[in-house]
Formats: sequence, structure tokens, C-alpha cells
Amino acid sequence: MTLEELKKRCENAGFEYAYGSFQKPTEPPHLVAFQTATNNFFADNKVYEKDKPIQLDYTYIYKNEEEQNKIENEILGDIAWNKTDETYLQAEKVWQVSYFFEL
Repeated sequence: MTLEELKKRCENAGFEYAYGSFQKPTEPPHLVAFQTATNNFFADNKVYEKDKPIQLDYTYIYKNEEEQNKIENEILGDIAWNKTDETYLQAEKVWQVSYFFEL
């Protein structure tokens, strides 16, 4: 999967989506993806395989298992992923779950 395919999957599943950040204020629920530190395979001063670790943050106000199932089954259904526990962000008054996978 590419970042463009990830964007299409998120939008087709009915989520507001951005890579990095939204350009204007966007109400939850929404998804934001960004690349985390790389974990490339290299030897002899040459990179042989580039990994693109992605963090996909799902931010919401009210718990909705149907939405989480869409993320896990429709968007990320064919790739290996992990996720964090649900975290309440007090300052923003929202909940967040982060999904981690590689493209």
C-alpha cells in the first residue's frame, strides 16, 4: 500500500483524513497519518530496503466500535498492525487510538 492508497481507503470508509495535519480545524472523528522514524535495512553504506513506518491516529469524542472495525477491517485489513490503548486527551477533550504499521 502507498500513502495515496491509504488516503483513498480512509476517505472511502467515510473518515476525514490528513497526512501530517489538517489545514483547517476539523471536528472528530478523523484520521491523521504521519511517518515515524525509519527502520531501513542497509549494509556497506547502502540502503537496500526502505521501510516506511506509519502512525495513524484515530481521534474521536464518542466511542464507536463500528468506526474502529472499519479502520481495522477495511482500511488496515490486509496489512499487519498494532494499536495503543484508548487515551483521553484532557486538554482537547477527545479520545485517541494510534495504529502502527509499515508501508
